[in-house]
Amino acid sequence: MDLDAYIDAASNAVGLPIAPEYRPGVAGFLQGAADLAALLEQVPLDDAELVLAPVFRLPGSDDG
Repeated sequence: MDLDAYIDAASNAVGLPIAPEYRPGVAGFLQGAADLAALLEQVPLDDAELVLAPVFRLPGSDDG
């Protein structure tokens, strides 16, 4: 993953400039997040055992 290109694209997409002195920290965080995501993707999951939680609705809300 080209972290510098991702930082540029993501920061431009949301209109949040990243100062040069913060880029190493942002890149380090993104690399750590990518490493954790890769680790989690290795865990086998059985879709048949997937249990979805109910959606919480506030009492008196009109959305369902």
